[in-house]
Amino acid sequence: MNGNDGSDVRTAFRTCPLCEAGCGLEITVKRGPQGETVTRIRGDMADVFSHGYICPKGSTLKQLHDDPDRVRRPLVKRNGVHEEVEWAEAWAVIADRLPEMMARHGRESVGVYLGNPSAHSLSALLYNRSMLQALGTRRRFSASTVDQMPRQVAAAYVFGTAVSVPVPDLDHTDFLVIMGANPYASNGSLCTAPDFPGRIEAIRARGGTVVVVDPRRSRTAEEADRWLP
Repeated sequence: MNGNDGSDVRTAFRTCPLCEAGCGLEITVKRGPQGETVTRIRGDMADVFSHGYICPKGSTLKQLHDDPDRVRRPLVKRNGVHEEVEWAEAWAVIADRLPEMMARHGRESVGVYLGNPSAHSLSALLYNRSMLQALGTRRRFSASTVDQMPRQVAAAYVFGTAVSVPVPDLDHTDFLVIMGANPYASNGSLCTAPDFPGRIEAIRARGGTVVVVDPRRSRTAEEADRWLP
């Protein structure tokens, strides 16, 4: 398809990588003399899961993509200045310095951070565990400690592993109990449910009941049928 200025325009359909909801995206890409640029991002109306819904974060992915401060290549600090290098050189620097640092300061001197959207990468899920075991460090940090770690700890106690997080079938639920969560603010996170507030409203619209157990009267508690502080 051609744009009004004669440039090539194409539409790409992708899945938003920013959280577990996995909303469908319709991305308009313009091809010009300087390469391809993203001109618009909106929800994919044909997506069978999200039905065109995207949250404010997803709608601003273009700004994230175009951010001049975005790190696009590996950086190596030399003489107090970060320099862009190729991946091969970056891995070579790590392979050269990491063993020496661990030998001098111990394995616990190494910290690993996993964050969005890399935490939603299939390759990261497959290889991160092996890498962490090889490093031998317990210093692991992630965004999970901010928004979802209590649920993972509970899953570990109940089901034997922190990754066995139950996902409710919201579209076929008629009685939903929410304990200590505020999906009107978080959009449900680990529930993998685009437009979580809309799905809660749908439960009530079809005659179901939503109960919130939370000492704080959150937005979700205000919208529920019953609030148990």
